[in-house]
Amino acid sequence: LDPEKTVLITGATGGLGSLIARHLVEAHGAQHLLLLSRSGSKAKGAKELLKELKGLGAKVTLKACDVSDPEQLKALLGKLPKAHPLGAIVHAAGVLDDATVQKLTPEQLGRVFKAKADSALALHELTKDQELSAFVLFSSAAGALGAPGQANYAAANSFLDALAQRRRTEGLPATSIAWGLWQRESAMTSDLFFFFSSRRRHTRCQSVT
Repeated sequence: LDPEKTVLITGATGGLGSLIARHLVEAHGAQHLLLLSRSGSKAKGAKELLKELKGLGAKVTLKACDVSDPEQLKALLGKLPKAHPLGAIVHAAGVLDDATVQKLTPEQLGRVFKAKADSALALHELTKDQELSAFVLFSSAAGALGAPGQANYAAANSFLDALAQRRRTEGLPATSIAWGLWQRESAMTSDLFFFFSSRRRHTRCQSVT
C-alpha cells in the first residue's frame, strides 16, 4: 500500500471491518483511512476504534454511507484530498437475512444483495479509472459450497467472485477472498457461534451419558 494514498473500507465498524483496519495500519503501513458504514460514528465501538487507529498514527475519517447508492458514494469519493487520493479498497460489508429457498422473499434477497453485490458494483464503477493497488472483496465459502438457509447470501458472494474475475480480465486489481467461519465472533456470526457451542455442549453430554 502507498502510505500517502487513502484506503477505503466498507463495513468498517463491524467485527471484520475494524479488524482489517487495524491490520492494514499495523502490518501494511496504511496511514490514511476512509471508514464507511451504515451507522458511521453512531455504530457501537466506533469511538474506541477511531481512538485506537489514531493512536497507531493513522489519519482516519469515519462516515455514514449507503455504499450501494452511487450518488452517496460518489459524493464522498469527491471529497478525498488531492494529496491523498484513493489507493485501495476493502469491501467488508455484509448482512444476513436467512431463509430457505422456498420461503425467501424479494425483500430478503434485495437486502443481502444491496450490502454485498450492489455496493461492490458501485465501488467498481466509480473507481475503475483510478490507479488502485488493491480491490479486495470479502466473499464467503458459501458462494462456492452453498450454505443451508443462505441462498441469497451465497448468490451475493458468487457475484463478488465473478466481479473480481471480470476486473482481472480488464487488467484491474481484484481479489475475492472466500472466507470460511471466522474464529472471532462478529455481529453476523453470533447466532452461529451460539448454535455450534450449544451443539458441542450437547455432544459432550451425550458422550458422558
